[in-house]
Amino acid sequence: MGALARWRRKLRRQVSAVPRRGRRAARIAITYAETAAAVRRDKDKRHDDALRLLHDAARRSPKDMRVARLRSQVLARTGQLSDAVAEASRLAMTAPSGKNVRLQRAVQGRFVETDPGWRPRVPGAHPAVLAEPVPGRVLYLAKESMPHRNNGYCTRTHETLLAVKGAGRDPVAVTLPGFPSVTSDRTAGPSSTVDGIEYHHVMPGAAQLSAVTWEEYVQLTTTTFARQVARVRPQVLHAGSGHRGYDLGVVGQALSDWAGLPWIYEVRSFFETTWTADERYAEHAEYYRRRFAAETRAMRAADAVVTLSGPMREEIVHGHGVPEDKVFVIPNAVDLQRFQPEPRDTAMRTRLGLDGTFVLGYVSNLDHYREGQEVLLSAAALLRAQGLPVSVLLVGEGRRRAELEAHAAELGLGAAAVFAGSVPFDEVPQWYAQIDLFVVPRVPERAGRMVSPMKPFEAMAMEIPLLVSDLPALVEIAGDEQGRAGVFTAGDPSSLAQVVAHLTDHPEDLAKRVAEAADWVRRERTWSGNGKAFDAVYAFAEQRYAERAR
Repeated sequence: MGALARWRRKLRRQVSAVPRRGRRAARIAITYAETAAAVRRDKDKRHDDALRLLHDAARRSPKDMRVARLRSQVLARTGQLSDAVAEASRLAMTAPSGKNVRLQRAVQGRFVETDPGWRPRVPGAHPAVLAEPVPGRVLYLAKESMPHRNNGYCTRTHETLLAVKGAGRDPVAVTLPGFPSVTSDRTAGPSSTVDGIEYHHVMPGAAQLSAVTWEEYVQLTTTTFARQVARVRPQVLHAGSGHRGYDLGVVGQALSDWAGLPWIYEVRSFFETTWTADERYAEHAEYYRRRFAAETRAMRAADAVVTLSGPMREEIVHGHGVPEDKVFVIPNAVDLQRFQPEPRDTAMRTRLGLDGTFVLGYVSNLDHYREGQEVLLSAAALLRAQGLPVSVLLVGEGRRRAELEAHAAELGLGAAAVFAGSVPFDEVPQWYAQIDLFVVPRVPERAGRMVSPMKPFEAMAMEIPLLVSDLPALVEIAGDEQGRAGVFTAGDPSSLAQVVAHLTDHPEDLAKRVAEAADWVRRERTWSGNGKAFDAVYAFAEQRYAERAR
């Protein structure tokens, strides 16, 4: 018998021992005890135990609003969205306080947004009567943009728009309502121009949007973007993945139907699992299935789908059932002017405490477990235990930093684990130059298995040796017979350590891979080369839309 079952049996015996006229008070006391225990278990990520306790508490005290509220929250955390909506709705009807109504609206918004019968609509005439499109003009629907953000998403967006412009098109971009936020840039205006690319910002810094539910935000995005369509007069719409992937795809479809324009959906990643960092529920819960289905509907509705890698294309075609002929791979690439070999700053190396060590480095966010930084830290501890003077340099910031720092401390890495945090955009190449072996330690997670990151290409262009986990998208980068990068077993620190030890003993292997990787990335992974590919996709989408509209 488990600890939870023994605790509950003890409570039942205590109730039975109480005189009948005192049992109501005893039941209330037990409900409080069960609720408190459920809160503790929920914080400890023992959500299933918490739900069992809350189920008993609700049966014993059906009018206890704290029990109902907590139960709805835990149901939502575990992806049981239908049950969470039912509980939150009952709570809001029974006790319509501000807190309860906000909970109900938030959960209901996620449910509605992923409902196959719900679609945002542009108010007014359908189809719209709009001015003639400007020949060659493309309106890019973006989540966020430079100069207010300098992450990988914004880099791909900006480089894509520059490449599209270089191929003879006329690109303009619009960012989601509220971007940039007040905290990111207090002086943000209605537009920004970077390298001749115009980004329009809708309601920048609007703090009141924090109270808007998800389906309301998608509807607001559709309405406000429609005004941009009427003003910009594009010939084709280009929607990139949004915060949840499909959310901007849904907007693209609504605008296409309203304006009578072809549209393409650029699938940057698979976001179905990003609703939680808990691996037990990420790919198994009802909410995952709803998000997967919403993504599928957006992909199938587009006139063309663009994605980043061969494994992603395979998943879109075979997993989501999108016609093969309308799915195109246009990979991530690298700016060869910005990322090129440069001498190492020795003073910087001394300041970081990396002198005399072989530096295993990774440049990425610290937000999601898929990046696998724990695996890299654990491998470094194994190597140091074998007497190899290795250190780890992690460049990037995120919610998991404290957790990763604690893991490094538990491993006894001390000064051998350097957390650089977020570094200025222009200084990123200097940090790459400190790395002796660039390691991509991603673990087997849905997006991790199939999405091709940008950072390995940057390392290749700077002629830094590369080592990746054996996930399909990364093996594709490593090339035939691992000619461009070494490979280790994903999620296995001992495998990573073993490959590193071999490479340090065979510097000639490292040098050979560096040369082949640098040559390949300069031939096959340049942003300018992507311009013609996007131009061809736009032409395909225009033709497909014309056939669809007949």
